Amino acid sequence: MRAVVVDRPNEARLADVDEPTILDPRDAIVRVTATAICGADLLPLGGYVPGFDPETVLGHEFVGVVDTVGDDVAVPVGARVVCSSTTSCGTCAHCRARRTSQCATRSLFGYSGVYPRLDGGQAELVRVPNADRCLLRIPEDLSDERAVFLADILPTGFAALERVGARQTDHVAVLGCGPVGLMAVMCASRFAASVVAVDALEQRRSLAAGFGGVVRAVAPEEAAEAVAEATHGVGADVVVEAAGAAAALDSALTLVRGRGTVSVVGAHFEPDYPLDAGRMFEHEISLRFHIGAPYEDRERLLDLVVGSGLEPDSIVSHRMPLADAVEAYRLFGSRVATKVVLQP
Repeated sequence: MRAVVVDRPNEARLADVDEPTILDPRDAIVRVTATAICGADLLPLGGYVPGFDPETVLGHEFVGVVDTVGDDVAVPVGARVVCSSTTSCGTCAHCRARRTSQCATRSLFGYSGVYPRLDGGQAELVRVPNADRCLLRIPEDLSDERAVFLADILPTGFAALERVGARQTDHVAVLGCGPVGLMAVMCASRFAASVVAVDALEQRRSLAAGFGGVVRAVAPEEAAEAVAEATHGVGADVVVEAAGAAAALDSALTLVRGRGTVSVVGAHFEPDYPLDAGRMFEHEISLRFHIGAPYEDRERLLDLVVGSGLEPDSIVSHRMPLADAVEAYRLFGSRVATKVVLQP
């Protein structure tokens, strides 16, 4: 079958690989009907994932139809499903406490090295372990393109707000309007008193501004003034850092109010970030990091998508066949594309 793997630094390759098979009675094989490229997919391409096996099939955002199941799987063959980006066992201490993103045996589809290797969904077929936990059945009238956002980035953008207890009266700033940041802006626009969306790219600011009247989209150099105007100089109650850059985290710590919270969903790997502990202490700032937990939040978000008009697919800029995956990665990596959905 055809699948996307790492070719060379910063380049993907479409390869012929063996079709997956059932390895455990709890496995299912899913025939992929739509799969998306995530910013996290660029990390193994850039050589930022220690021990990554270049033969690993990429992709952790996918929707499909159940093709084959093991003896212990309840999800029926033929069911339309979306798969959580990460696996979880359901029995460890973290899972029992609903901290599934910290599962003791977690794997991330499309990754190896930092997690046990688990081939991903940028392929014609994918093996899904612990299928009854990973797979969520989706309504027949829900499009693949909309459903694929439940796999990862919509739950992650949602978690950036929900995990810090953001409230209806809050003023929110979101730094970085890539796909995850846009999901945070979309969610915040439905309840916050104001949302300042910050990004250097005009096309991303335009997308953010389209989410509602409470959203003001600005360039990074305008962020401080915009937050001050929205909050009468107090500062944002919640600042979501979705850029994954040290400079964005620096900015977040200056935009948040005293006793406010900086909620980080951008990927950070700096072992020596110079945190200003004095400022944190003086202003009693809370700093929280979040990976996102699709298994915990996807059903609630599915209800919002189906019943409350949430349209995460509005940010899709490119729809391409899987055969054009190499070009799709080039467009996404160069930020020409905001969000790419591939169809095998």
